[in-house]
Amino acid sequence: MIQQGKRRASREWSGLAAVTTVMMVGALLVTTTASAQVEAMKSKSATVVNETVRGNLGEILTTTTGLTLYIQPRGTCSGGCLTIWPPLLMPKHKTKPLGVSSGLGTVKMRSRRQVTYEGKRLYTFYTDSGASTNGEGQGGFVVAQVSAPAS
Repeated sequence: MIQQGKRRASREWSGLAAVTTVMMVGALLVTTTASAQVEAMKSKSATVVNETVRGNLGEILTTTTGLTLYIQPRGTCSGGCLTIWPPLLMPKHKTKPLGVSSGLGTVKMRSRRQVTYEGKRLYTFYTDSGASTNGEGQGGFVVAQVSAPAS
């Protein structure tokens, strides 16, 4: 009888050890998978927008090279319009825009993704250079202002 009790206890410990091992392997797989997913997201991300203060316009959106970004509140730009208003596109093989705390997204544009801010497509203006804002008010476009966070 004592022998049977020892065998049963031994089997219970073996079973417990097996369950513990399976749980540890599972936790390792979940951690490894989560890490791989985070790395995959990082590899698909690119900083494409900065927040910049420009004179009386206050805090606006700019490209990483400092060009002013614009939106067209009542529509989108297509065809010949894109010559004057080049869209801000994600770099190839990147899908997640970074650069401001929130509000950035993308929409499909041909074979690339155009960056959006709060659902509005972002554009540059063909004559802008450096810190200029020549496109302000041209053809219905306005400088993309940084929105105050919702409280």
